[in-house]
Amino acid sequence: MNKGRGGQQEAPLYQAIKELQKGGYLPFHVPLHGRGPGAPHLLQAGLGSLMQRDFTEISPLDDLHRPRGAIHRAQRLAAEFFGAARTFFLVNGATVGLLALFLALTRPGDKVLLTRLSHKAALHGISLSGAYPVFLPVEREPGTGLPLNVSPETVERALREHTDARLLLVTSPSYWGVTADLHSIGKLAAERKLLFAVDEAHGAHLCLCREIRPHAAAAGADMWVHSAHKSLGALTPGAYLHLKQPALGPDLSFWLQALQTSSPPSPVLVSLDLARRQAAQRGRRIFQKAEHWALRFRRLLEQGGVPVIPSAGPRERSFILDPCRITILCRDGKGPLLSKYLSRHYRLKVEMEGEHFILMVAGPAVVSVTPEKLARVLVRALGELDLLDCREDKDPEKAFALFPFLHGPGGLAGRRGNGQDDEVPFVLPPRKALLASCRDVPLEAAAGRVSGEMIVLSPPGIPVLSPGERISSLTVHYLLGERRRDSVFHGAADPRLRKIKVVTGTKTM
Repeated sequence: MNKGRGGQQEAPLYQAIKELQKGGYLPFHVPLHGRGPGAPHLLQAGLGSLMQRDFTEISPLDDLHRPRGAIHRAQRLAAEFFGAARTFFLVNGATVGLLALFLALTRPGDKVLLTRLSHKAALHGISLSGAYPVFLPVEREPGTGLPLNVSPETVERALREHTDARLLLVTSPSYWGVTADLHSIGKLAAERKLLFAVDEAHGAHLCLCREIRPHAAAAGADMWVHSAHKSLGALTPGAYLHLKQPALGPDLSFWLQALQTSSPPSPVLVSLDLARRQAAQRGRRIFQKAEHWALRFRRLLEQGGVPVIPSAGPRERSFILDPCRITILCRDGKGPLLSKYLSRHYRLKVEMEGEHFILMVAGPAVVSVTPEKLARVLVRALGELDLLDCREDKDPEKAFALFPFLHGPGGLAGRRGNGQDDEVPFVLPPRKALLASCRDVPLEAAAGRVSGEMIVLSPPGIPVLSPGERISSLTVHYLLGERRRDSVFHGAADPRLRKIKVVTGTKTM
């Protein structure tokens, strides 16, 4: 990582926009709002400053899909800062980076090693490319059942078993902030000349913390994605795709052109340029302050009896937790109640609510409030809902209630007693399942059949079920419970899950 030397104080795309704004040109070009006057209702709604920076690809601006000017220089500075040979700006989120990655680098039938912590975009990319996914089980924190991440030992076993694997994708940090031992995993991949990709969407800031946590560039990953709007403060949905070897660039560039809009939003692109400059110039100060705040906040919560996932537990097993990701456990299915209570009575919005937990992200925006004050609020709220000191309810098997996408085979390491440990989840590659003949069956009758669709818990955007996967009885049980709670899932043809699409054709399907 470049710490601010050699031009990192520059923001070439931002500067180009400023120069264009100074010109006072009459806009005979799109977008039709013409920097404001063409859309008076948008101006009245307060969008004027945004429209002032919303340009198309006119001179002296650049073309995202064939950058030669300001965007080219901005991407080069980002690559330099993040330790990459080449960086692409993404305006359709880290999602488009993952889609392009699979379409560029895998072919029908290629094996991809990944975990059930993977975002739906990874399974979408596999579905589009025709690759075959192989799930690697993740470890869990013994006291709470928190899914940690994949271990080097599990990766090593998988590489011995799947010698023909094409690509390894590790999601690190996980949505809950747990990083894998990327250095050891990267060495294993390099020894076998296996493409090593990291979905680091939630970890662009890890190289800026006081205690630098495992990150993709240091581990020698061949490619990695950063969701800059999630972990650096860029505008939604700005992201980066980084490459270690520029030789991979042309194929990825083609697919990024195919998948991204041909009218990229300049405010998002400018925010990517500025987020990189901010990280280079002030990132350590900003994120170390947030890290210090979060560590203090966690200690105060624990002292107040709030059942929070401990940061020390994962570390004992070579996993490291981002302290800014704070998971609070809630007994009796009161996670949604606590989330609504905090919103209604204390004006706090959390990142995610689950049946048995809430997740809070303590970023730079919250450090203006003292951790002592906020901890008092949390302790008071949990006390009012009788949710303090519920540690006696800890049960590792509750991981399946806490994190339902781990239900199926290949979810958690060391799981026993369900007769499914050795099953192969995917009967068909996802692409074949999506193209196969399907019919709808009642959810109650779906166990043992092969899914013809993807069912996604969002947030965090992780599939509970993917096309081509055999539907387990545990998954059906979980989905029935969610249906009773009137949950809505992404991907399902019937969002209420009264029926589910299954592949037809054989008795076992």
